[in-house]
Amino acid sequence: MEYKKYTYPSFNIYTIKTDRFKTVNMEIIFREEAKKDEALAQTMLADLMTDCSNKYPNRKDLVKKLEELYQANFYGVVNKTGNVFMTSFVLSFLNPKYVKESSYLEEIISLPFEMIINPFINAKEFDIKNFKIVKNRIHDEILSINEDLSRVAIKKALSLLAKDSPSSYGVMGSLEELEEITPKKLYQAYEKLINSNCDIFLIGDIDMDEVANLIFKYFKNPVIKNQEFNLYVENKPPKKVKKEVAPSQFLETSLVNIYSLNNLTEKEKTITFNFYNYILGGGGLNSKLYQSLREKNSLCYGIKSLYLKYDNLLLVETSIDKKDLKKATKLINAAFKEMQEGKFTEANLKNAEENFIFSLNLALDNPAGIINNYVFNVFDNLPLIPERIKMIKGITKEEIIAVAKKVKPNISFVLEGENHDGEN
Repeated sequence: MEYKKYTYPSFNIYTIKTDRFKTVNMEIIFREEAKKDEALAQTMLADLMTDCSNKYPNRKDLVKKLEELYQANFYGVVNKTGNVFMTSFVLSFLNPKYVKESSYLEEIISLPFEMIINPFINAKEFDIKNFKIVKNRIHDEILSINEDLSRVAIKKALSLLAKDSPSSYGVMGSLEELEEITPKKLYQAYEKLINSNCDIFLIGDIDMDEVANLIFKYFKNPVIKNQEFNLYVENKPPKKVKKEVAPSQFLETSLVNIYSLNNLTEKEKTITFNFYNYILGGGGLNSKLYQSLREKNSLCYGIKSLYLKYDNLLLVETSIDKKDLKKATKLINAAFKEMQEGKFTEANLKNAEENFIFSLNLALDNPAGIINNYVFNVFDNLPLIPERIKMIKGITKEEIIAVAKKVKPNISFVLEGENHDGEN
């Protein structure tokens, strides 16, 4: 793979030239500081901007054009990464060498910039018809989240973090917040987005110099902004663990424990803590938490631990009967203590290593996986996949024990369901 960077006044282009894929993938990424009251509008904006524009007044028009461009795909998505909202506009299309039309490359490259630069706006408001379509779609998605016990519990638990912690922000808000968004407010969100940092990533077997020139031709972005972002949120552990119980409409009870990670080194953040998490609860059926709570004690259907790298947090979630809450808490605490004491095997370590190497090699077979690696190499100096594989092979049991001692309890949250005697 051949890597190259193109620097323009208001954006950078990063290209990865490879002949491994028949498609070309491009991601246009805008970065802004994460703010709670802007999250849902950002999500709605990304959806609306990939539905219509002045040239394509509705989704049907755009879909027709994408079909004409050999089934190209275009969508928008917002992710919160630590302190930052990343709004990505993603385009995938057939390599031009398989296409007869000489105009194809210019047509396909110009399309996402038409959508971004010329949204369907009148008098500084988004078109009301398209606005309502997207609003209804977001409404249904929020309802679906509210029907998922695990997602509701995790969202409520994260909301208990320090008031100013971006880790408590989600990209999907409430129905009440949705009702407050208007076409005019969405236009204000658009103005802020278009004035934020922008980087473009491209992968495929294509003339990258030609593509860079086409992007510069169609992306008439006058904004010169090179703001530096610190992705990491510092979530310091409290002097006393915050414990809270809230009622819910669900039958089962969900237990969510959040832990702060203290002073992890770069290697520990990137490599070592992934091993710790995999052995503890991220490794599915073989993990310590699953074996203890499910296999040996039949307290739950499943339990998982999630490593939130850019939030410096570890999260453990399980759904249980209310009567088993104390026992489950005791077993979870015991598993954390065992990790600190090194009570896991070399086989556990080897299994984690093989899993990570397999996953990274799988990412190398996927254009989106390769782009994602380069994105975080640029934004966070994340080692590229070949280097990370080398680092993974050197992790020791002692290193995992060391990070285990940096895990400090922060929040214990119970979303309490009705008492029942059902079997797990």
